[in-house]
Amino acid sequence: MDIRNLEAFIVLAETLNYHKASERLYLSQPALTKKIHGLEDILGASLFTRGPNGTRLTDFGQKTLENTRKFLSHYEHFKSQVHFDSKENMVRHLYIGSCFPIHNYSQIEKQIVEKKGNVVLSLVTGLSVEQQINLLNAGMLHVAVMPLSSISAQLGPRKVFTERLIYIFKKGSHLVSKCRIALSKFGNRVTPTNSPEKKEMVELTDCLNVFPVYTGDNMHLLLKTNDIMLIVKMITKNNAYTCVPKQIISSIPEYYMNFLEIVETDKKIDLGVIWAKSIDETLIEDAENFSALVANV
Repeated sequence: MDIRNLEAFIVLAETLNYHKASERLYLSQPALTKKIHGLEDILGASLFTRGPNGTRLTDFGQKTLENTRKFLSHYEHFKSQVHFDSKENMVRHLYIGSCFPIHNYSQIEKQIVEKKGNVVLSLVTGLSVEQQINLLNAGMLHVAVMPLSSISAQLGPRKVFTERLIYIFKKGSHLVSKCRIALSKFGNRVTPTNSPEKKEMVELTDCLNVFPVYTGDNMHLLLKTNDIMLIVKMITKNNAYTCVPKQIISSIPEYYMNFLEIVETDKKIDLGVIWAKSIDETLIEDAENFSALVANV
């Protein structure tokens, strides 16, 4: 049985007019009549009657119309499922933006691939929060990780997690002891300096896509960057220091960690995993898996 004959039957049943039905189907009236007669021959009963009052469905035709609609609905679902299943074998790219240079996405990707293969996490860094939001709105970025304070009302977080902040100093720097004393005495409200600019260092939540690097005692701002290797170079060469999310440590090669000293703090920042307004249905499960894993890696 030709599916197109069933579709022609439904159109004619809805219009009860051969001329209108043939126009909607882009067929000639003789061709439409041939399809209906062929369907009636297969079913063994008349679907329509034609008389002075126009075209009418027979009782059998009315019952067949209801069953045909159900059948075509199942057929469309079948086609959609086949199309979806065929895409399962294609490589899917989930484009992710992050305020971190590296957030151990290789480990997340490995877990997602083990759970559901053929997915590649394409990480985009070096963009401002505003640029990431624009890309999300344009559908060019599927998921982004950024400070909650930066997330607009239109892009609610799918997952919220907290990152602890740390100080990174050159190993053996006299600033380390000053920092520990200040933290012990004043908590995380101050930095290891008496400079009037001391509050600037810990105000990171508004601009987390770049990180400040300061000189020693005078706390001059040398630069802001998301290049972790540049941060390490500035710290080791200029006796500088920075305050960054603890997760950043995982992106520093082990060799360079021998030249650095980490000072833990109690200061935390809230981050959110947000999605684009619309994501292709083939990527939704991948985005959900990523959102569930990102805070736990």
